[in-house]
Amino acid sequence: MVFRDLRHYLDHLRRKGLLVEVDDEVSVDLEIAELGRMATYAHLPPLLFKRVRGFEEWKVLTNVFYSMDSMYDIFGTTDLEGISKEFLSTFGELPITFLDKVKSLPSVLKLGRYSPRSKRPDFEETELDLERIPATKTWPKDAGRYMTFSIVVTKDPETGVNNLSVYRIQILNKNEAIIHWQALKRGSLAASKYLEKGITRMPVAIVNGVDPVVLFTSASPVPPGLDKYLFAGILRGEGVDVTELENGLLVPSHAESVLEGYVDLNDNRLEGPFGDHLGYYTPPDYYPVFRLEKVYLRENPIYQVTSVGKPPLEDAWIGKGVERIFLPFLRMLIPDLVDMNLPEYGLFTGIGIFSMRKRYPGQARRLMMSLWGTGQLSFLKLIIIVDSDVNVHDLNQVLYAISTTVDPKRDVMIVDQVLNDSLDHTVPNPPLGSKMGIDATRKFKEEMGKEWPEEVRSDPEVVKKVTPIFEKIRSVFRPSA
Repeated sequence: MVFRDLRHYLDHLRRKGLLVEVDDEVSVDLEIAELGRMATYAHLPPLLFKRVRGFEEWKVLTNVFYSMDSMYDIFGTTDLEGISKEFLSTFGELPITFLDKVKSLPSVLKLGRYSPRSKRPDFEETELDLERIPATKTWPKDAGRYMTFSIVVTKDPETGVNNLSVYRIQILNKNEAIIHWQALKRGSLAASKYLEKGITRMPVAIVNGVDPVVLFTSASPVPPGLDKYLFAGILRGEGVDVTELENGLLVPSHAESVLEGYVDLNDNRLEGPFGDHLGYYTPPDYYPVFRLEKVYLRENPIYQVTSVGKPPLEDAWIGKGVERIFLPFLRMLIPDLVDMNLPEYGLFTGIGIFSMRKRYPGQARRLMMSLWGTGQLSFLKLIIIVDSDVNVHDLNQVLYAISTTVDPKRDVMIVDQVLNDSLDHTVPNPPLGSKMGIDATRKFKEEMGKEWPEEVRSDPEVVKKVTPIFEKIRSVFRPSA
């Protein structure tokens, strides 16, 4: 089903008994974040805090993405790959064909129902400042209160493509906050284009409380050049309702809160420390300042937050959803690819396991380099490539493949001085670091220097003959408790 907005989704959860409404008074200072982590680790459903100390007019929501079950519920299917497969089936097989059609949207009638639609907003302008928003402090040594699950809306000044991204935002005072966007992130890339044009006042809107599919899209690595409102429409099956602000940006019409303003690209201030998804504090660094101009709220607003730290928390399950939904798009760009696993304890940008149909020598290394050249997969620190008959989601099968196919000197590739996740504290000179690729595929003679040995296999006739005997043995055996 398609959810009109966040409240529609919460009503859906209430009907299913999957919303925990908390009447106890809680504080935005560490308490909400701690409870959110406890709930996610326990795979409990979302928590809606109805009494937030010092913010009586607000309710605070957390833990919406609490497990893969939440992803299935939000998208209405357990076949997340099927969502993108169905959409891609309407286009040609070549990526360039798809991208060309996306770039010429006005003439592509098939995309009409996915495009954003202009609608009157549910929110109204109000007198409010940043300090009166129930942003949370997540960890004891964080630099202050942060917006952790708000959407930063920007527009590419050259193409007009809309971008929605989730960045942490440190509140400084009533009218200023620092937006933490890393290099290669869409917000940072758009900022570079503004500066190239001599524009230092970049229009920005910060949105909170939206349909969970729109939030998921905002946190997803949608390919550059593809409008995120359009992609959200593809995932929803219909376009997102939007409203144009005075600064020219489009925001979801049914958002709970909207902060309109701009980023001063000449004003970079020290942001952090902040306890991030690696489970460590990231040290302070300089990022641009957002200046608030207007605030819009719905009546009795709901504020959505998340808590990051050691996995698996909400970002881990978003990452698994991205893995499944984006796999068909990735296969379209890299036909060698069969499946992938971005393990939740691999921190999404830390470790990736990929399977391939191997047809020629050196193909695994070629795949590694293709993956490192694709969007946010470029942040992966460790890539493991296995054959197509290895289940990438069974870590025992992956370990067996590594143990039986890898000679470290021959099959491990180290790449130095490349862009890594700037939050990675192991990198000596962030954001530049090193990467490792492991070719855990069976080797061709050209790679091995000799023929690959024959694998052991049972005699099918013997298996057929002894199976009834084994079933009889198993039926009478009862393991002791």
